[in-house]
Amino acid sequence: MDQYKKYNAAMVQSYSARTASEQSAYMLARLKPGMHVLDVGCGPGTITAGLVPPVLPGGSVTGVDVNADAVATAQEIAHSRDGRGKDTTTTDLRFVVGDVLHLPFEDATFDVVHAHQVLVHIPSGDGAPGPVRALREMRRVCKPGGVVCSRDAEWSSWVVYPALPGLRESRALMEKLSYHRGTVIAGGRDREFARRAGFPPDNIWASAGVVTYTNPAARQWWGDMMAKRLENSEAQTQGVELGLVSEEEFNTMVAAWRAWAQHEDGFCTITDGMIICTKEE
Repeated sequence: MDQYKKYNAAMVQSYSARTASEQSAYMLARLKPGMHVLDVGCGPGTITAGLVPPVLPGGSVTGVDVNADAVATAQEIAHSRDGRGKDTTTTDLRFVVGDVLHLPFEDATFDVVHAHQVLVHIPSGDGAPGPVRALREMRRVCKPGGVVCSRDAEWSSWVVYPALPGLRESRALMEKLSYHRGTVIAGGRDREFARRAGFPPDNIWASAGVVTYTNPAARQWWGDMMAKRLENSEAQTQGVELGLVSEEEFNTMVAAWRAWAQHEDGFCTITDGMIICTKEE
């Protein structure tokens, strides 16, 4: 498993539901035929594949993820959707293994460098927060005049109703574990992070998007997925070892998400910070 993010079945299920038309709508208008796009931290590649049509003809999209299993999953999904084959090495869509902090590409290779919910997983180091470290490397492989785009959750924005015992505690546990790992789950700071990564303030466009789960199908999916992600991650082991949670409290968190999913008034919303940064000519 990779050093930044350990994938489990629930996480793959969650990430596979993402599409470019929904999660990356804020930057799709920037894509033009002939452009070459890099999708950093591509996971199972469902967003990556959606970035291809706008750059055709003549363009290409490359998905990169530090987790070899995620890249293999992306290749399998691409194979099942369009029959390209497991290698997925056509000129318009390919997937490779690579680290966002050490991207395996030359300087100024891509017109657009994109990341979705990736910066929040990068640990701090070298005297800088993880998102700054990642954005510096994304900026390096971006062509002059090109753009770097990122969308990241701002966990302080979570609203969950009804506030069943265990729900708020589960978010607090995740935040504490994030702090322990040295990561920053603060998409609202992405403008700051981009400036610190070298983008001039006037070249940074920032906005926000909201994700909401409240209708029965979405509520059931989100609640069940959150419960499974807690169960199948290292959250319990790490939380107990660090003295952040007891096993009983952890089980209450898992049960709370499943109960919330069944509640007819259930409502959950999270705000994401979004940035588009233009690299100076």
